[in-house]
Amino acid sequence: MHLQSPQFAQSARKNDILASLPILDYANICDDLESVDLTSGQVIDEPGSVFGFVYFPVSCTVSLVSSTQDGEMSELATTGREGLVGVASVLGMPTMNHSAKVMCAGQAYRMSADAFESALAQSEVLRCLSLRYVQALMTQMAQSIVCSRHHSVLQRLSYWLLFNQDRAASDELKVTHEVIAHMLGVRRESITQAAGLLQTSGWIRTSRGKIRIENTSGLRARACECYGLMDAEYARLSPTAQPSLHVAQVPLSYANSKALLMDTDSAVALDAASDRRYADIYDFAPVGLLSVDGQGQMLEVNMAGAILLGVQRSQSKRQLFVDFLTDGSRADFLSFHAEVMTGKCRRHCELKLAATAQRPVVVVRIDATVDEDGLENRMVMFDITEQVQQSMALVAREREQHDLLAHLPGVFWIKDESGGFVAVHHLAHLQPLDGAQNLRSPSVPVEIPSNYGFSKAAKPVLSAGLKT
Repeated sequence: MHLQSPQFAQSARKNDILASLPILDYANICDDLESVDLTSGQVIDEPGSVFGFVYFPVSCTVSLVSSTQDGEMSELATTGREGLVGVASVLGMPTMNHSAKVMCAGQAYRMSADAFESALAQSEVLRCLSLRYVQALMTQMAQSIVCSRHHSVLQRLSYWLLFNQDRAASDELKVTHEVIAHMLGVRRESITQAAGLLQTSGWIRTSRGKIRIENTSGLRARACECYGLMDAEYARLSPTAQPSLHVAQVPLSYANSKALLMDTDSAVALDAASDRRYADIYDFAPVGLLSVDGQGQMLEVNMAGAILLGVQRSQSKRQLFVDFLTDGSRADFLSFHAEVMTGKCRRHCELKLAATAQRPVVVVRIDATVDEDGLENRMVMFDITEQVQQSMALVAREREQHDLLAHLPGVFWIKDESGGFVAVHHLAHLQPLDGAQNLRSPSVPVEIPSNYGFSKAAKPVLSAGLKT
């Protein structure tokens, strides 16, 4: 397992539970979530061990597995992007007597069990979503018992593949025949034989460590009735089937940008899909997005903005934005902020963010505009440190060229390959500059130090004449 940078990871809100949280509830736990890549066969919880993390799968599937003393295993239930792994924490228990094993490799988000339990206490929506998922999980466990005793290996394999396909949101499952055999409690040869029949029919294609589903309809025809029953049960308990949970708890910065009209007597229900898309755009934009009030206190900041500022999002609210700036940039920002709040036009400025323990000083460009109510300064923040450094280096090279010419005796000039003048010594005005042949003294080449910084495009030639 390895951690992923939030800029490159898939959105945590591709998990159905996290996607169904109101924006404020999600923002409160966002800093506690970290992206991890899980590999097939990896055990993330052991029987009897105290839960360290709660996992929210995004593109992987995890099975709850029970084992005998002889090492025989049987799958109790499967969790994917529709749920979470860590039911003990939902129920207030420190441990469980089964293990959690990754079936299909992929990405998940995790948070510490302590942080999750704290979030449950603070968010009624998260608590309701988690308990509803526990109910769905119990139904799946009960159905798995019926399935294992009354259905063939071919039916159970078809059901297992479809079920994992839905939860991994992918047609390609990274799993081996041996792992599936362990989960279904049958011999590996039985799985290989059943998979061969499905492949011959054109429903799946197998390769080393992978199974690709080619025809979902055909696979459903081979699956047992358990797939249809569980599909209907998860649809019934899905967060999207409970509109009462999607209550608008949106701060002003979100509400204004979505042009929502909020009734002061009752909250307006938001469309879950559009709310999720908007939150993802804001949270995972590649540039810093933030807003401050009239006094310069921070109201909202996305992940990229928090990384630039060197602060956790949960710690940024109500801090003064000037506290993140160098001493020389604070007055510039206050003047800029005052102009933006007049609402006359969109404006921009360049500021320096103070160094942190993780990075040196950063130069940023701020584009800003006031919100519709004239209460917030909405800002977009770009890191332009590299561009500024390149510009400063170019100015320094040009200064060196000028200084070199100014201190050499005689008349000197620099020409490019086409004969155009790049630079001329300060005494050259005493001589005509329409060609070296017009000078009264012969031209001689002058050697330039090898580390002198002429651009490759100019390829200058330095010539000199002795003034008579």
